Amino acid sequence: MNLGSGAFIFSIVVSATAAIIAETRNQKLLAYFFRPFTIMLMVGLLLETRPHSFYRNAVAAGLALCLLGDTMMMLKKKRFLTGLAFFLGALAVFTVAFYSRVNREFLSWPVIPLVLLAGVVLFLIWPGTKRQRVPILFYLLVLLTMTRVGLEQPHQLPGTAPWLAAAGSLLFLVSDTVLALDRFYRPFKGAQAIILSTFYSALLLMALSV
Repeated sequence: MNLGSGAFIFSIVVSATAAIIAETRNQKLLAYFFRPFTIMLMVGLLLETRPHSFYRNAVAAGLALCLLGDTMMMLKKKRFLTGLAFFLGALAVFTVAFYSRVNREFLSWPVIPLVLLAGVVLFLIWPGTKRQRVPILFYLLVLLTMTRVGLEQPHQLPGTAPWLAAAGSLLFLVSDTVLALDRFYRPFKGAQAIILSTFYSALLLMALSV
């Protein structure tokens, strides 16, 4: 790791920590700054310290879409469906990025736990989704696809980068699962800290997989 990458990673960790603390303490002005700034730093990490490649550009585009989606979600009058659309685009871009690095001989067993998890989450949140059921179902399908392709990376590719991509995709799934349970099933204390910490960890690991 060079000095530039180290400085970016340190700044990302500090900014993410500040964003999480600001959210848990309901300090909205600080959260409005640090939440987008954290993702901007991740984009900067890729563009400034990683060589040009399709994979790098795709991950950077996915991060930019996450930035827009997160901005919609944290507005005073939340634009949930607009934010969901941006995150859906991000998931699609991450899926394309992961898919570009593997062949088509996928393992079959990871599908089983992913489908079981999706079934349990849908069973719990279904009564609370109401008019948002169709976009949520579509989003879940794309999320599971992204996670599935991400988990394939270590099976087909050498080195640590594929493991980072796999861990990032899995943490993204965890973050969205907690968000869905907190929003549509039963709100619980500490949910926002879990959502943001897993979300930022997921994005950082994906960025580091480049």
